[in-house]
Amino acid sequence: MLNERVHQGILRKFEALKGQTLVGKLPIKGVNKEQRVPADQFVEEDHILHDLIRGFYKPAGMPFLISYQATESDENYGQQIIWKDKSLYEFETIEMRPPSGPKDNRKKSDIAAARYNLENQTPIGIMHKVDKGINVILGLGMIVEEDSNGIFIVKPYSLTNNTSTLYNTIPNDLKIFFENDGLDNDLITEIVKETKQRKGQEKFRKLLLNKYNYCALCGVESIHTRASHIKPWVVSNNQERLDIHNGLLLCPNHDYLFDKGFISFTGKGNLLASPKLSEIQIQFFNVHSQMKLNLTEQMKDYIDYHRNNVFIK
Repeated sequence: MLNERVHQGILRKFEALKGQTLVGKLPIKGVNKEQRVPADQFVEEDHILHDLIRGFYKPAGMPFLISYQATESDENYGQQIIWKDKSLYEFETIEMRPPSGPKDNRKKSDIAAARYNLENQTPIGIMHKVDKGINVILGLGMIVEEDSNGIFIVKPYSLTNNTSTLYNTIPNDLKIFFENDGLDNDLITEIVKETKQRKGQEKFRKLLLNKYNYCALCGVESIHTRASHIKPWVVSNNQERLDIHNGLLLCPNHDYLFDKGFISFTGKGNLLASPKLSEIQIQFFNVHSQMKLNLTEQMKDYIDYHRNNVFIK
């Protein structure tokens, strides 16, 4: 169920995942209506980032947009993204074109929702559809204008850099980052921690990319992988956090399973699947017993830690 805290978490998640590639529907909308994306470090409940039906995503019963899926395909809405630096997935502007089909019964509500975001300066998550089933998170955007052609112009936005602006502009029912007319100190701490962690992750990923060029389990090429710590960041010291032997390049599906403890490995690198994974989840996440990790001696202590402390038995 969408509420203020869930909305808050989804926006924070979009900002934290900027530059990450999500493969398939599972990390974006889950398996089905009964099995959405599970709760995580950002969102406290099962949730959905986008319904993957069209560009605009307005949750049922809500007056605002949560996210937008931009494309560069002439078959859809044409060139929508003006890039600042495409290699870093940084956009300058995005032209949000509303649905134009004459029989589209969601067209009016989508336009009304976009205008709500514009009037109330409520940020939205931005995804870039690179190919079928492949989306890159571009972070957050703010609708700043509706032009004479009905196109909504979006500029990049950062929660971290605009907390005071958020408090002054978001209406009472959407003041998702503040309580009692004052700044939430816990949130400030979390933002600082996440910013430091994100910078560390970027450096860590570069180190891993120099060593590997594909997912350690399924072979997906490195452009679609994430840098995953074996011994989690929060319990690692500074040396361990940047130790390439404490890292794996994993595709988004396998990174999620490994990070949450649904899979781990024996001392010989054989895959272990948690009994908490159902058969259908094993199929959807592409997990099978033949998968094996190529372990070095330097990685074994880290793997032992993960198996004994993170893996769900």
